[in-house]
Amino acid sequence: MTRRDFFKEAFAALGFSALPGGFLFAAPEGWKPEKKPNLEFGVLSDTHLRTRHGPTGKPGLNWPHKYFRNALEYFKLRGVDAVINCGDMAHRGQVEELQYHANVWNRVFGRNGGPVKLFVCGNHDTDGAEYGNFVASKYPDPKERAKHVLATDMAANWERIWGEKYEPVWHKEVKGYHFFGRHQRVDDGELVRLVNE
Repeated sequence: MTRRDFFKEAFAALGFSALPGGFLFAAPEGWKPEKKPNLEFGVLSDTHLRTRHGPTGKPGLNWPHKYFRNALEYFKLRGVDAVINCGDMAHRGQVEELQYHANVWNRVFGRNGGPVKLFVCGNHDTDGAEYGNFVASKYPDPKERAKHVLATDMAANWERIWGEKYEPVWHKEVKGYHFFGRHQRVDDGELVRLVNE
């Protein structure tokens, strides 16, 4: 399901919350599960970390990393088994913006530690450097610009930043539960093929 479909259905469900009886997805106050869940995972989407204008390599002033860090620290406190990131990590599709995510992850979990990463690229990760004139004005020389654009070599950038192989579609098993992912710009048929296998 796309994010757009998810939000359409979520808003439809929200409409049902206006019915007598309160919110559709709310648990009664003080409710706790009877036993520990088989699997706990955190979900993030659209964190859109940004760089400053100019070749500083520093984070954008109005896009602090603290919210992303706070989410990861909460996930760590909860002891989640996996973290899902639905994409749009790098707002302008720059290498540095994805690296910011890895830097925060490494501070919270360590480079080779933490829960299983179930991450996919969104449209900003793959195409964000083409949105507006920001990246072209920051790096007017095309050869220099290519070094800072994730999509120039997504596989090599992903592997260097996250320390794991980039796979256009992937399958990961976490505690017996199966997760499938498809990065932006990858044909849906590739995911169908993988699921069928």
